[in-house]
Amino acid sequence: MIFKQIHKLLPFHKLFKLVLGLSLVLQVVVITYNHFSGYHELNNFSEYIWRLIRGLIYSMIAGFCIAYPDLYVIRYLNRNFPWSQAALKRVAIQFALMLLIAVSVSSLITSLAHWISTYRQGLPNVLFNNALIYSVVNAFLMSILEAWIYLDESTKEKFRAEELQQRLIAEAANRARAEAQIQLEEEKNKYAQKLIAQEKKLNQYLEEEIKKREAISRKLNESREQLNSILLNLPGAAYRCYFDEHYTMKYISEKIFDISGYHASEFINNESLTFFSIIHPDDRDFVRKNIEEAILKKAHYEFEYRILHKSGQRVWVSENGKGIDNAQGELSFLDGIVVDISLRKEAELKARDSDKKYKDLMDLLPQPVFELNLQGEIVLSNKAGDEFFGTLPGNQENRQSALDCFIEEDRPRIIENFKKSSRGIATEPGEFTAIKKDGSLCPVMVFGNPIVRHGEIVGRRGIIIDISERKKQELKLLKAKEELERINNQLEQHVAERTKQLTEANTQLLKVQKENLQSQFEVLKQQVNPHFLFNSLNVLTSLIKIDPDLAESFTEQLSKVYRYVLENKEKDLVSLSTELDFLNAYLFLLEIRFMKKINIRIDIEKSYFEYQILPIAIQLIIENAIKHNVFSKAKPLNMEIYVDKEQRLNIVNNLNLRETKLVSTGVGLENIKRRYALVSELMPEFIKTGEQFIARLPLLKAEYTEND
Repeated sequence: MIFKQIHKLLPFHKLFKLVLGLSLVLQVVVITYNHFSGYHELNNFSEYIWRLIRGLIYSMIAGFCIAYPDLYVIRYLNRNFPWSQAALKRVAIQFALMLLIAVSVSSLITSLAHWISTYRQGLPNVLFNNALIYSVVNAFLMSILEAWIYLDESTKEKFRAEELQQRLIAEAANRARAEAQIQLEEEKNKYAQKLIAQEKKLNQYLEEEIKKREAISRKLNESREQLNSILLNLPGAAYRCYFDEHYTMKYISEKIFDISGYHASEFINNESLTFFSIIHPDDRDFVRKNIEEAILKKAHYEFEYRILHKSGQRVWVSENGKGIDNAQGELSFLDGIVVDISLRKEAELKARDSDKKYKDLMDLLPQPVFELNLQGEIVLSNKAGDEFFGTLPGNQENRQSALDCFIEEDRPRIIENFKKSSRGIATEPGEFTAIKKDGSLCPVMVFGNPIVRHGEIVGRRGIIIDISERKKQELKLLKAKEELERINNQLEQHVAERTKQLTEANTQLLKVQKENLQSQFEVLKQQVNPHFLFNSLNVLTSLIKIDPDLAESFTEQLSKVYRYVLENKEKDLVSLSTELDFLNAYLFLLEIRFMKKINIRIDIEKSYFEYQILPIAIQLIIENAIKHNVFSKAKPLNMEIYVDKEQRLNIVNNLNLRETKLVSTGVGLENIKRRYALVSELMPEFIKTGEQFIARLPLLKAEYTEND
């Protein structure tokens, strides 16, 4: 029964068109905003269409769930709280009911959508955002419905008054003719008096009808004011203009003042100051061309251009509109909306600046860095890469293949690694022989990771390290080993007659020398961790698009980490305060990379800051814990760093070992032990309990190490 009464004022087909139109506009605006703001990027057109259809279905359901209560509320308020009698009370009640309906429907629809397909963001965040959007949409919908009902009721009252007037006139005329025929001569005077009395009544009734019409006119004016208020709250300026040389405005909302500095009245029916005249001179032909092409195709037009603000500033705007035909199919007007997009343009400029900073950071690296597409072609190289292999071709159609940079014997292994990377399979770093730009051959170590964008692998990113010096060192070490073995054999032959004690002392000396050379070689290999560099570059790539400011901070901390590695790689010991400064920069990178999945608490008194410790030892132990444990936001990796009573630095982490354990070579911990053996009698301890792994590193006093 309630639905039938409602549809007498607003039939279903009109309500359906209204809800469909609002749903379509809302989805286009929301999807476009989410995509360009990075909140929910869309990879392709099919994903955009699917997102539009799904959002349109949800919005249509929500629209009808909101529209019917809104119609009922408006009818109830019109009967009990008319605007002319209780405006303040009506506003309070209508606002509260509007919020209640919007929040209830948004919660129901959002929960249903989350149950069908889980949101990428948290449900509470989505519920809050949708409640705000539905509240704004419901306010807009309720205003339109109220204006529609006012217009419908006013029209009906007008038709009813005219019909009643005609019926009264016809009834009076019929009655007069009937009485004239019956009492043509006898009751002329009496009949005349009756006509006079009826005329007075008719005049009185007409006066009442005139008052009613005036009341209806006032309501229509109020409806127009409400419509103007709605147009002012739109994100842009709505307009209707003629399709003439200057696009003379028939109507434009006052929102144009916020965009251009000119009031709407300055443009309407003004041929000297037109909206076309404030378009930037360089963009006018572009605007005219786009509009004319859309008119010929009878399609919407949407494009971006610049206008000149009244203050002289340039303002970027986006215009969306369509030609309106009359009943004969001829173009009458252009209807559309103009939106200020200056902030978005500014954000795009910042994004390009962030990309430049990323390229500058790559150029600062001393090793060649490259990016390949899925065809194995080089699409990006830093300055060191250009100096090593030569400058890339400027024409994208003639891109250089990465295989051309290596000798023929290494290419099958490179192709196999690339195939694995394109399928998401991790690959180990390998040694290859590269062909430099001068044609000479150079041994290199290549590290690489797949490039993942929007959940898809689009190529491979890597770094190339020249290991010529390392190869020379390895050759020297091998020669030294052979020389030591030769000397050892000679000594054994010459001093066979000596005592057993002297023989053992010589053997121990040779063992220490060999361990010293081996330890130095292990330290050289552990100076730079290329996997850590790649992980950091991947995080930096994501941050540049999401948060340029945070990306800049990330770059500064990353440079501190590698500056520390380069400055201290030759030192046997550094102060604990120096190591902690490096650790703070390193922990900042871990926090951005793992997003609260790792908690590290440092509690060290300043009295220990002058003590000595091996450089990068703490970082090796933290990397070891990350490598061998599983952790998440729900079950983070908790680490604690403190100094005990024995003046040993304790690094303790909880154990949650990986089910598929990586093969542990023990090189990192063994490296720390050997390096301590070279500088002190005190040795580190590594203890593994049922729930914790504890590393205890000796802190050495400066005078102790010197005397030692």
